[in-house]
Amino acid sequence: MASTLEVLLVLCIVCANLLLKPIYYFCFYNVLYGLLFSFLIPFFLLRKEENVFNFLGIKAPGKKQVFILVVFIAFSIGGQIIPIVAKGGIIPWNLLPMGIVPLIMTTFFEEFLFRGFFQNNFEKEFGTITAILVSGLMFSLYHVGYPGFRTFEDILLLFAVGIGVAAAYKLSGNNLIVAYFVNFPNALVTYMLKFEQFPKMTMYSTMAGIVTLCIIVVVFIVLVRANTSPNRSTRDISSVRKTKA
Repeated sequence: MASTLEVLLVLCIVCANLLLKPIYYFCFYNVLYGLLFSFLIPFFLLRKEENVFNFLGIKAPGKKQVFILVVFIAFSIGGQIIPIVAKGGIIPWNLLPMGIVPLIMTTFFEEFLFRGFFQNNFEKEFGTITAILVSGLMFSLYHVGYPGFRTFEDILLLFAVGIGVAAAYKLSGNNLIVAYFVNFPNALVTYMLKFEQFPKMTMYSTMAGIVTLCIIVVVFIVLVRANTSPNRSTRDISSVRKTKA
């Protein structure tokens, strides 16, 4: 299952980067890679979980989670920016506005799939260390779909980034919010420093990202309501009574 999803992700990203017309890119990247393979299918496969949101780690962060978040962000962002500033280099902040919405979207898909879905399932089967390593490896290899990230050095670096985010996710108590906000600032800084390796960010990318994020919000609202429906509560109470009996 994991291998199949990984291959489908890479194929969709390759097609999106070969067919650069906005409508084709939207269909392959936002719809297929993102909404279908990274979000809806994993959610469907988790439908038998007692509480999908708890399983994925979608919960408010506490003091411990905030501390881990700050430490990991400082390490990842500082490790990229401080050496450049120390050498008198220039950070192209002007690129930031166009990258924000597309990277908000892409980071959500990455963390939802590789951490919330893959890592939790791997850990149930193989244990924590293996789950972190495999999650990090799959995170790095899926970037093969992007033409600008196919060198061995890039894949190795992304493997390290993937392990770092996976470790933050686990150390925080499987908190998807922590994993997301560790990955997102790192993605923004990497985009500004290596923008030539990324797909070109345009106003269309921002508009397409907004549409996709709105769809995600709607899906979440529907799922939350389904999770808290009276019928579901009645079924849960009945199952508890049967168990006690």
